[in-house]
Amino acid sequence: MLKGLRRVAIRVLVLAGLCAGFCIGQQGRVSRGGRTNASGRGAGSAIDPNAPKGVYPTSQGVVKSVSGSQLLLEVDDEHEMKFRISRKTKVFSQDKQGMQEIKASSLHPGQNVAIDMQTGLDGSFEAIRIILEAPKAKEAPAENPK
Repeated sequence: MLKGLRRVAIRVLVLAGLCAGFCIGQQGRVSRGGRTNASGRGAGSAIDPNAPKGVYPTSQGVVKSVSGSQLLLEVDDEHEMKFRISRKTKVFSQDKQGMQEIKASSLHPGQNVAIDMQTGLDGSFEAIRIILEAPKAKEAPAENPK
């Protein structure tokens, strides 16, 4: 009886030790700077230095209108989204040289944009970052051999 109880106790301790080791191994490496993500990189070392801090949904479409602090985005043929532009909104132009910050007043209808957004307390969408995408080169129509 005592031997059986001892075996059970040893097995429980071994399993507890293994579980503790696995739990510690699941955490990312901690650097001197503080928190890290799963890849071991610091929270501030993102690929895009202009990216807003945090995780935001992104919507892509064509600017339909811009007036004051409102931007109307045509997402597809049937859907439009209205965004509020605030002092916190950063606007960037993406071209061959990379991304450069521009003013929101340089946005015009017909331009392709990607908007990182958050929902305000009133349920409206607030633009956090707007990226003006470079116009895509039009492809020449393929010739049909006859």
